[in-house]
Amino acid sequence: MAATAAAPSFESRRRLAGSRLGRYQVGSRIGVGGSAAVYLGRLTGPMSFERFVAIKVVHDHLSEEKEFISQFLDEANLLVRVAHPNIVQVHELGREGDTLFLAMEYLHGQPLSKLTSALGRRNERLAPEAVAWLGARIADGLGYAHQLEDDQGNSLGLVHRDVSPQNVFVTYRGEVKLIDFGIARAAGRIAQTTLGRVKGKFSYMAPEQVLGKEFDHRADLFALGATLYEAAVGARLFAGIDESETLHKLLFEEIPDPCARVEGFPEELGKILSRALESEPDKRYQNAGELARDLDAFVRSRDTDDPQALLAGSVTRLFESEREEQQKAIEALRQASTEEVTGRDVLGANERASGVVSLRPEPQKPRLWAYALAAGGAVLTVGLAGLALKSEPRPTPGPAPSAAPLPAEVSVEVTTQPDVEATIRVAGVLAEGRPRRASVPRSETAVEIEVRAEGFEPAKLSVVPDRERGVVVPLSRIPEPLPAPSADKPVKKGGAKTGPATKKGDPLVTKYPFGKK
Repeated sequence: MAATAAAPSFESRRRLAGSRLGRYQVGSRIGVGGSAAVYLGRLTGPMSFERFVAIKVVHDHLSEEKEFISQFLDEANLLVRVAHPNIVQVHELGREGDTLFLAMEYLHGQPLSKLTSALGRRNERLAPEAVAWLGARIADGLGYAHQLEDDQGNSLGLVHRDVSPQNVFVTYRGEVKLIDFGIARAAGRIAQTTLGRVKGKFSYMAPEQVLGKEFDHRADLFALGATLYEAAVGARLFAGIDESETLHKLLFEEIPDPCARVEGFPEELGKILSRALESEPDKRYQNAGELARDLDAFVRSRDTDDPQALLAGSVTRLFESEREEQQKAIEALRQASTEEVTGRDVLGANERASGVVSLRPEPQKPRLWAYALAAGGAVLTVGLAGLALKSEPRPTPGPAPSAAPLPAEVSVEVTTQPDVEATIRVAGVLAEGRPRRASVPRSETAVEIEVRAEGFEPAKLSVVPDRERGVVVPLSRIPEPLPAPSADKPVKKGGAKTGPATKKGDPLVTKYPFGKK
């Protein structure tokens, strides 16, 4: 797993790089978002065993939010069941003190979004065969996820909800992985999405999902079609100057024929994309397996080089310096790990025990339980702290030094995501400066952070000011009213209808994919 975004400054305070989280030595930060930061990590074992992982660390303030933690555990519960070569793998859910984290597969490569952009800057595009092969592999992964069952054999009804170029990852060996199930929806999930809030990226959403109607796994197939269209043509399918214009294009405008946009574009691939991008779910591919078979058949029909090799060649050629930096980070972490003081298997009285968190309530257990997550559920292993025995007598300990008094006030640093100009108050105290900070009385009682920014919904969250705190507050843009059809582009046959999206014969919007008359 990999992520790329600007890092909020408070993260440096935590000094995670160079420390340990559970069984993992933590290296450099490789990304950060509104809910978590991602670090390179290393796990070592006997006989020179090592594994590099991506460690997704939940921001401090969210570790105290019950609703978010329920959602985070839901994600872990879903990911722990997934074992497919085209979906990023989760290894472990853990906790170190107050820090909650996921250890996941570390991917050496780049997101499809960055690969497409880099090619575009050179006036290049991925070969159609490479796009089709990539799409077939993601469809394989989606088909597996859509058919996941619980322990009783009941379908989980899993829908990714955010298939996009940012969440399709291409490794330097040309492997393809679907990442970020953070907003995936499964039937019966404990933590549900806030009523009325659309989750995902508008440019890749199926119409029924945008309109807040009932949707199923076929929404993922529409999103994959939009992703493949962008990769093949080199331009986003639904792109507006703002969300309002993007929604208008998605709901009311016809999809441009890629054969008209790209000279020599294969008609067979155009037909596949057309079917995946049908506005009505019943006219789309009905399952990911059908889409994968058609994409693979297209690749076999072409006299071309190995499409995986084409992908590997492109990402390696365009991101040579980034690959070198990733390798340097790995070597730096490996070197730091070998220099680390050993003997951590025996926990002293002043050390904090760390463990892996169970995904379901458990009865009280002895102190050092560790829960290792395997691909079908939770595998329980037990470790007991040993006692270090020495032949010589222990020296009599001297008197313990007296602790310094705690300061009466603590500083709370607040960063917004996205980072915009905002008025921020912590317990009524105006946060000032850059980064924005407010000093408030130290307390074990939660106080409220209020954020107001032009163009965004007011945001509030609670934090306990018992120590220095760094908080990231996610902001949601105020939604624009759903645009009406423009006068020069009338909606045929009455436009959008209400009612369940899956009802046969009930079109969501009368928009015809390319090639339709």
